[in-house]
Amino acid sequence: MARLALDKVAKRYGRTEVISGIDLTIDDGAFCVFVGPSGCGKSTLLRMIAGLEEVSGGEVRIDGERVNEIGPADRGLAMVFQTYALYPHKTVAGNLGFALRHAGVAKDVIDAKVAEAAEVLGLTELLGRYPKQLSGGQRQRVAIGRAIVRDPRIFLFDEPLSNLDAALRVQMRVEILKLHQRLGTTMIYVTHDQVEAMTLADKIVVLNGGVIEQAGTPMELYHHPANLFVARFVGSPTMNVLPATVAATGGTGVEVETSDGTRLAMHEVETPSTGSPSFGIRPEHLHLVAPAGDEPGVFRGSAQVVERLGGETLVHLALACGTVLVAKTDGACAIRPGEAVAVRPSLDDAHLFDTDGRCLDKPQRHDLAVA
Repeated sequence: MARLALDKVAKRYGRTEVISGIDLTIDDGAFCVFVGPSGCGKSTLLRMIAGLEEVSGGEVRIDGERVNEIGPADRGLAMVFQTYALYPHKTVAGNLGFALRHAGVAKDVIDAKVAEAAEVLGLTELLGRYPKQLSGGQRQRVAIGRAIVRDPRIFLFDEPLSNLDAALRVQMRVEILKLHQRLGTTMIYVTHDQVEAMTLADKIVVLNGGVIEQAGTPMELYHHPANLFVARFVGSPTMNVLPATVAATGGTGVEVETSDGTRLAMHEVETPSTGSPSFGIRPEHLHLVAPAGDEPGVFRGSAQVVERLGGETLVHLALACGTVLVAKTDGACAIRPGEAVAVRPSLDDAHLFDTDGRCLDKPQRHDLAVA
């Protein structure tokens, strides 16, 4: 196991900077996930940690040792790629033990490590098979096992599940989580899938344009987004966001009027200094109420789309201003497309963002939700 520290790490290709002075610490034994949209720099950052990309500026340190000039093979890391990259002419056992044989490790040690990794990953009965005889999930387990036998200080995963179908992705996600719990080794995992990030990570690092937007636990990012980018990126379905104006100020909060004319009193938020803020609310915090009522602070419109997912239903509510809100409600919801719908936002769980996207929630908000 190992502790990783990045100190003002940068990556430039000519005059183009793709990683901009990143500072980050990943504790010994942590499961850290880099997440962000395509092109945000997450895979480049992982490859710099691995030594596969040269660091243009700053330092990469593992257990306090600067490793910028140390080659990939000597950093004590093991990387699992998006493609399985198995040798087709070698059996599962041959693939698992190849790196150790290449390093001159004794045969009895190789056999013991291969057997141990196969047991951990449920591959014992498959050791004599060739890659073409394996399913996608089995091949990915072999690729992970090839990393395990090296006893790395840190595991690096570069979108390892993206080639699997939906069911296998869920299965392998659970297997990787169980593996971390069993080994306790530091793991760094890259994905564009925020569901993977939320379910796997002890710590999530949200990247955008080569910079860290926010780093923290999954629940910290979910309940305390630092800005509008993180708020929209973390959570599925994504957060609802409406343009708003400040209608009144005073006390510990502000009253805002959203683009559809709904007025909402928000407490424990900062007053926007300039411009028009944005109001954000997650789908599960919109609650159905009688559409014919006159209750204030309620969004009213018509059901545009109704997605029935079994245990829950997603109602896409079209407001008069043209904005569509998504409300998550009970699976037994009987609403049909075209019907009048009204939802009341839970303002204790809502967010306000300034014109730069900075979240204006005061620190004490949502503490019960995080706990």
